[in-house]
Amino acid sequence: MNTKEELVAVLNGEQRELPPPAVFTQTATVSQMDVAGCGWPEANFDTAQMVRLARQLHRQCGFAVARVPFCLTVEAERLGCTVDHGARNRQPMVRATPYCSGEIPEEMPVLLTPDEYIAGGRLAVVRAAAERLRREEPDVMVVASMLDPLALSCHLLGTENFLMGLMLTPDLAAAWPAAVEPLQCAYAKALAEVADNVVMVTEGESDILPPDQFDAYVGAHDPQVIRAMKGAFSTVHCCGDTSEVRKKLAELGETCLSIETNTDPEGILAQLGGKVRLAGGIMPVDILLQGTPDAIRQAARRYAVLGYPLITPECGVPPQTSDANLQALANYRG
Repeated sequence: MNTKEELVAVLNGEQRELPPPAVFTQTATVSQMDVAGCGWPEANFDTAQMVRLARQLHRQCGFAVARVPFCLTVEAERLGCTVDHGARNRQPMVRATPYCSGEIPEEMPVLLTPDEYIAGGRLAVVRAAAERLRREEPDVMVVASMLDPLALSCHLLGTENFLMGLMLTPDLAAAWPAAVEPLQCAYAKALAEVADNVVMVTEGESDILPPDQFDAYVGAHDPQVIRAMKGAFSTVHCCGDTSEVRKKLAELGETCLSIETNTDPEGILAQLGGKVRLAGGIMPVDILLQGTPDAIRQAARRYAVLGYPLITPECGVPPQTSDANLQALANYRG
């Protein structure tokens, strides 16, 4: 049986012989949408439908977690980006930005104040959904997700434009994470007031951000956002190759770190296990989506034996993932 209490205990530093499974990344599947009677794209934009769909991971699959939202476009849309709403099996995506069509603008535009920022748009929807879930589902850990200043800057400018700016106009590029940091600190604080665990997604992986730029664009901003999450557990999630920066990722001040570990699970645990709680072990596509329930249980047990404190998918759950596969992860200890 998965419980919120054991997740809290582990995040507080308790080591379990058979660590609990959880999902801190995107949770929704088409099957959950069918059972809930609501789905994407509407559940990405409406509080009631977001709550109903977020509940399904617990009710349908057995995890002691409810996670909102289901996409990474909330903040960019609030700041004026055009978002493709997606479809039943496809998450929303940023399609256009008013800030950059190639070169990073020489002058920083006037953005919303922190109070304005968190008061409207889907930021308010996500916060209301988390607040309702905490009130109505006391037996599950409410997880809320947000972007770090680097990831939000990449959305606002376009990732390619931002990376080109790192090389050609570094001062202009650096101004954007600095400008949105106060906004993300305000959002982090607002989410921490209504969620048990705030997950911050960064683009700090080495195949996007050059490792020698990590300190300037992640290390300089993320600790402030994490400190704003007073009263909540915090998790940093980073996809891709983190081999050159994972030690720094573990030192941002978060409670938990979610990264890809399949290349060297023993080495990563030895390197980082004393610094932060590590969550991972289940590859989302190769194992969770395409694998069998037996393969999922074997992968989970392997990581449990190694000593990982939380067994989780290492990125978002693919929408076509079957109930049987999610249930196998939720009940791998049975």
